[in-house]
Amino acid sequence: MKQVTIGNLTFSKILCGTNAFWGHSHFSEARNTEYLRCFDDETIARTIRHCVDLGINTVESCANERIVSILSQLQEKISDPVHFVGSTRIDETSEMKSHQQKLSFLIENRAEICVIHAQYVDRPGKKDSIKGLGSLVEKIHDAGLLAGISSHRVETVELCEKQCYGIDTYLFPLNLSGFVYPGYKGSESVQERIDIVRDTPKPFILIKTLGAGRIPPDEGLQFIAENSKPGDLVSIGFGTEDEVSESVGVAEKLF
Repeated sequence: MKQVTIGNLTFSKILCGTNAFWGHSHFSEARNTEYLRCFDDETIARTIRHCVDLGINTVESCANERIVSILSQLQEKISDPVHFVGSTRIDETSEMKSHQQKLSFLIENRAEICVIHAQYVDRPGKKDSIKGLGSLVEKIHDAGLLAGISSHRVETVELCEKQCYGIDTYLFPLNLSGFVYPGYKGSESVQERIDIVRDTPKPFILIKTLGAGRIPPDEGLQFIAENSKPGDLVSIGFGTEDEVSESVGVAEKLF
């Protein structure tokens, strides 16, 4: 699989996203329940192992004790490193309920990319700065790790670049339908999203590329291949091992 370098680390072009593991389908309560029923620790580990066998060397997830434990046990069984892109998203997967607490957890567990989540950076009223972001990025860099933010908004990426916060990579939704999540209030067009990705020199980790299961892999990844930079990565959440195989097969032809 094609690989991309950020800082001094090399990541697979495709990342294993984990929303399905935690029952976050962004589709329906029925699908959330189905994911939660299917994904015990053993199934999560087996799905990630299948990703690794197909050339995916990176897992992207909200910070929680469960994914760290699963990755640690998996790493004991394989020789090549499995990178962890962890975000400070606050949700039901962990008792940690602050971005600062989650960031400390990510640093302690050596997540190669520590991501400040959109819940923090997309807050209303940020105006010309994002309070506290600079010190959080500095904390990440002081630990020798890469700093990212996850944002749903074009204006947040623009602000971070304008203020030179030192972000190494952006997690950002891009797909052909413009889908972000149910109830999203932003008004960015698909073209505006394409423009910020292509016009920002830093690498993006593109999320929601298949519209949370609304877009077939061949259509969704073709769109990404045509509208992203060669150095951008793609995070895909997989509901089954067959979905891993199908999406990786399409990606290997396109990238």
